[in-house]
Order: sequence, then structure tokens, then C-alpha cells
Amino acid sequence: MTSTSKVALCIGIILSFLSVSSYAQSAGPELSHFAAGEISLDYPSGFSLADESTPEAQQFVITRKGSSVQLTIRVTRHLVLETDLPTASETFRERLLKAVVLTFGQGKNPPERTSFQTQIGTQQAEGIRLRSPRKTGEVIWGWWNLHLVGFAFVRSETDESVGAQLWQTVSSSLAVKAPLVTVMGTGAQPTEGTKIEGGVLNGKALALPYPPYPALARKAHVAGTVIVQVLIDEEGNVIEAHAVDGHPLLQAACVAAARQARFSPTRLSGVPIRVTGVIQYNFVAQ
Repeated sequence: MTSTSKVALCIGIILSFLSVSSYAQSAGPELSHFAAGEISLDYPSGFSLADESTPEAQQFVITRKGSSVQLTIRVTRHLVLETDLPTASETFRERLLKAVVLTFGQGKNPPERTSFQTQIGTQQAEGIRLRSPRKTGEVIWGWWNLHLVGFAFVRSETDESVGAQLWQTVSSSLAVKAPLVTVMGTGAQPTEGTKIEGGVLNGKALALPYPPYPALARKAHVAGTVIVQVLIDEEGNVIEAHAVDGHPLLQAACVAAARQARFSPTRLSGVPIRVTGVIQYNFVAQ
């Protein structure tokens, strides 16, 4: 074998090894992604997701054709404050539990019932497991970003591995957005259920850069107030800004300034929240 052939053979072996290694690292179940309202999650391909949401809660049911596995995910639409948590959790849990119990039918021997704790993403959750010789049902619930989040998970003994794959994917990927609350005025504190009515945030800012007077606006002697709608994240940063009122020659400078504003993080029942409101900028003709 010539030196050139030996070099080519070595390169071929190296490329083959790298290709196999790359495939081994990326191999795994294909995932489908779903996002709606306050939640997002992944689930394995081959499963189907049905939306059964109501005005009271988002609800999604994941199943697989030919399998007994059924995972129902329920998230309250309204915010649950800490003071209301014990009563709200009990009602929420019992609704899910009733649905799971019905899947066991009216046998002579009721399913064995045990309590447990688990993780949903980074959140601690409580659970109740119902088990018969051929079926397992679980109800899991927790309080996440002021929403009650619950699961009703049912599968037969023969589908445990399929169910485990689904649960691992969903529970590790589920995300619940921080709630969005509107500030109604300079001195008001955010509360559940408030609506956007132009609450002014100027007095709440830690840093509020003032926009420069645009040259064209100065030349045209433009004056007046510009109102910028902003969305503030859980850390107090402005993540969205757009002008809703004011002279067009002044708006761009105000939006740019609003994006640089900084606010104290806001909490509701100890939970970081997003806040929306407006910043006002006043210009005097020069």
C-alpha cells in the first residue's frame, strides 16, 4: 500500500469514527413542542395532544394510539394567592383525583392508595398514587408562579415503559410563565385581576433616562406628551416597549429611552411577576 493510500485510509477511519460519535451523542426520541397561554412543554413524537381547555383552566390530554397511557395536564387560568392556597389546592386535587378513580371502575377491591413527593421541572409537587394489579393512576399537583398545576396520569402495567418516557419528557420540560399584572397608578400595588388602564410607572423607576429632544422635532417646535407602553420582567428590566400616544417625531426617542429604564422587581404573594404599564415623557417646545 502506498503512503498516499495509507493516509487516505486513516482519514476515512477518523471521519467514520467522528460520524458514529456524533450520531451517538444526538440519538434520542424525537420531540414535539407545544405552547399555549401560560404553559409550554415537550412530549415524545408518536403521542397526540388534545386541547380540552375551559374558561376556568387550560387542560391538555396526551395519549398514544394503541396504548393505555393518558396524561392530563391542568393549569388554572386565575391566579391563586398564598392565602387562598390550602382551600384552592384541595378543590383542585379532588377534581383530578375523582377523574382518575373513575378509570378504575367499580371493582370489589379499591385500588391501593399512597402519597408521595416528586419534582416537576424545578418545582416540588405532591402526589397520590392509586394502584391495582393491572393499572396505575397518579394525581400530581403543585403551585407554580401563582397558578395551580396538576397532572392525572393513568397507564396499564404493560405500558409502564411508554408512560415513563412520556412523564420524563413532559415533567422535565414543562414551563409556566410568570404572571402578568398591570399597575393601575403611581402609588398602587399590583393585585390579581387588574386590567390595563394606563397605570403610570414613572414614580416606580429606579433609573429613568430622559430621551433627547429630536432635532427634527426641535426644528418644528413640536411639544406635548408621549406615552410608551412597557412590559417589565421579573428582574425589573423593560423587555418590550412601544409608543401608544404622542407626536410621531417624538416617539422613537421615547421608546429607546423607555427600553433603558430599570425598576425594582415586583412580587405578588412572594412570587416574582411581570408588570405592564406606561411611562410618560413631556416635551416643551424650544
